[in-house]
Amino acid sequence: MRVEKIRDCTLIYRDTEEAIVIACDSIGAIGDKEMDVVKVTPELTAYETVKVALGELLALGAAPIAVSDGLAVETYPTGKRMIDGVRKAISELPDYEIALTGSCEDNMHTVQTGAGITVIGIIQEAQVKYRITKPGDRAVLFGTPLYGDDFSKKLHLALQLPDFTAIRKVPGLLEMVPVGSKGIAYEVLKIAEDNGLGFEWENSLPFDVRQSGGPASCCVATLPEAGIAQLKKYTEKQVTELGSFVKNKSSLN
Repeated sequence: MRVEKIRDCTLIYRDTEEAIVIACDSIGAIGDKEMDVVKVTPELTAYETVKVALGELLALGAAPIAVSDGLAVETYPTGKRMIDGVRKAISELPDYEIALTGSCEDNMHTVQTGAGITVIGIIQEAQVKYRITKPGDRAVLFGTPLYGDDFSKKLHLALQLPDFTAIRKVPGLLEMVPVGSKGIAYEVLKIAEDNGLGFEWENSLPFDVRQSGGPASCCVATLPEAGIAQLKKYTEKQVTELGSFVKNKSSLN
């Protein structure tokens, strides 16, 4: 057995060229319970949490096959509503057959929402979209970085699962990385580091590249310069050019 860690995904090869891919995400204090800090519906909480894990698999090129939701809330009514959110996410990926399992907390009274969601997928080793960016390739951002209350107020600007599947199908698209709490700059410079490259940023960007991207409200993608013009065909969300990968190493500052 061979285990490989790629970004937030773990790949397990068992004497074959096909790998099991595992990704997960957790949520806490976001929901409609009395001690939740950010107030949103249980459905949205669960949808956005599973979206993060599913987005990681889709970005890598894997096919999701199962979702496991560990919900630290009572089954009725909160757990049922969160499961509905997970099912909504699964329904937005009709190209895949995805099984669902999970558990709720019915022994203790809960006053704050919590959950851990794991997604399992499969991928052929030759299809892994990693370390394939070259000097001269461009980095773009799909969506808008949002988190906390700002995320719930501007939800229409955030990427949803149909956006992830559409972006992954862009001809010539190379690497794709959902942006979470570490921010855009971290993900771009990590791609550069993984490929032994530097990065030159655009002079003016409409957002802080260091701020959190929340629950994968946006994603970084790399592609050749020639592919930039076609991007608007694949998503109605904002597309921002971030800069270019270069041979010599550079930093954000």
